[in-house]
Amino acid sequence: MVYKFDPAYWNGTVFTLGEWHMSGDKTEYYNTNRPIPASFFPQSLRVDDARQALPDIFHTYRDIIIFSERARALMEERALGQVQFIPVAIHAEPDIARQLRLASAYYFINVLARAQRFQWLEMPVDPGSVREDGTQLFISKSSYRLWKVRERASGEPLIWRESSWQSDNKNYHGQFNVLVEDVLWQELDAKFPDQLNAMRVGTSIIRT
Repeated sequence: MVYKFDPAYWNGTVFTLGEWHMSGDKTEYYNTNRPIPASFFPQSLRVDDARQALPDIFHTYRDIIIFSERARALMEERALGQVQFIPVAIHAEPDIARQLRLASAYYFINVLARAQRFQWLEMPVDPGSVREDGTQLFISKSSYRLWKVRERASGEPLIWRESSWQSDNKNYHGQFNVLVEDVLWQELDAKFPDQLNAMRVGTSIIRT
């Protein structure tokens, strides 16, 4: 099984962040599979309100994900080199900090690992632009239940973004989605219960 990687909590749920912003566009780094410069991220975040302890895995806003030191340690043990970690300090007023029960460190993450496991010809897709060379772009539909993936081959990453795939004059892209192999998703869910949405991809794994 494969899951879409999706933390259950984000800014405005059980915690509220003060104003912050990214200082650069990460899109090209995703497209070219490069580490995102740390200068793109804020060095610190302020929590203005909290209704429970800060999760170990959460969104600041959609697709910008933070790991605690505990989550980073598990990921480094199970998927070494597959994720980039960018340190960020998290602080709050003393009363809020006591509620948050802050970990020793926090990190923005960027998934560096790539694999090509989508079975594009078995999936519905959305057409995109046509390039100057006549290549037609296609992207995965947003519903993860419609995606199809093949089984993981030996040595392939446990957490990854999809590499693009070319067939004749058609180019398929799905690299903005982070996918997690079942064995790693289960470990994260066991260590950090109720912090990940159980978004199982497709109806079955395609066996090859």
